[in-house]
Amino acid sequence: MRLVLGWMLVVVTVACTAIGGEPGETGSSFADVYDAFAPLAVFHRSYADHLFYGTDLSIPHALGDACDETGYSLALLHLRLATQTGSAMVATMTGLARLRADLAAFCSNHSQLLTSIAETNDPDYAQLKDASDRGVFSDIYRMQGGLQTAFEVYLDGISEEYDVWRFAVAFSLRTLLASTVLEHIDPNLRAILYGAEEATRPPAFVPEKIAVAIEELLTYVGAPLEESDLEDVRFVAQFIYEYVVQSL
Repeated sequence: MRLVLGWMLVVVTVACTAIGGEPGETGSSFADVYDAFAPLAVFHRSYADHLFYGTDLSIPHALGDACDETGYSLALLHLRLATQTGSAMVATMTGLARLRADLAAFCSNHSQLLTSIAETNDPDYAQLKDASDRGVFSDIYRMQGGLQTAFEVYLDGISEEYDVWRFAVAFSLRTLLASTVLEHIDPNLRAILYGAEEATRPPAFVPEKIAVAIEELLTYVGAPLEESDLEDVRFVAQFIYEYVVQSL
């Protein structure tokens, strides 16, 4: 989650032109796509680290399901965006259509290989070399760039500060809530919930009950989460998340 939230903090301040729709729900949908794509991204990163730094290779357990899960999440996001209007929507939809086509071709060519790799107890380096030669890792890298571009184009099209905040918070909290293992809360979440890196409190437009919940959630930043903390963390995060995806 650290890489996602860190990058989110960089791009969340660049919104400029008008776009209609539901930023909170769209931010949540983008988070679902990133979550579904994560096994492919982790696989790519792990193989690159192995080649360049000699680190042990990590093969995500869900690698074999990543094609189906990513395709489904992308389709739902595409449907959500199809009802929206705005100057950036054409570029966003075009980028997503290209990404879906690239993913379909990738999965048609490599899904059986990915499933085989995921089911292997120990990494088969000859098999991984074959995957590299067949373009698996370069294709993953290209699709990851396409997803990031679509995300940035959509975010650039949000004009209202409140909607930018809703999009960013929904994306970040959906990512947090989807984490099956939650050991800490990334410090970057503070700036996202506050709306700016230099801010010291939630934005003025946030209702008091949500501001109180934000402050409670942020008390868990900076230290490892204990098992006894998890229920409260998830409850408070869910409370804030439901506000940003449901409010108009």
